[in-house]
Amino acid sequence: MTTPAVVKFDGGARPNPGPSAIGYIVETDDWTEERSEHIGESTNNRTEYHALIQGLELASEKGCTEVEARGDSQLVVKQVCGEWSVNEPELRPLRDRVQELVDEFDTFEIQHIPREENREADTLVDQAFSD
Repeated sequence: MTTPAVVKFDGGARPNPGPSAIGYIVETDDWTEERSEHIGESTNNRTEYHALIQGLELASEKGCTEVEARGDSQLVVKQVCGEWSVNEPELRPLRDRVQELVDEFDTFEIQHIPREENREADTLVDQAFSD
């Protein structure tokens, strides 16, 4: 049985770099799970990767086989697709972890969406900052 899931992810650092938080949502036809948390000092790019990784880990734990990830970080989306190289050394292990997770799914797609379409994940990041 296939279990398709949509993973929406976002992260932020205030200021950049600085205190940071992530938010992600995993949705299937049967369930939705939202999570957000502070992840200490980081950069915007690293937080975006951490949000994606945790969303993919949750989808994997729950047995999802088809995953579509959506985020507003063009950098993360283009690097995961292989369209852009990973020039920052600290991002390489994060991109590699995403690739390991992607290999666990039967199908995987990632798409860049405008910030306006990523409000749910963005709100989770804001909530983590205000907690």
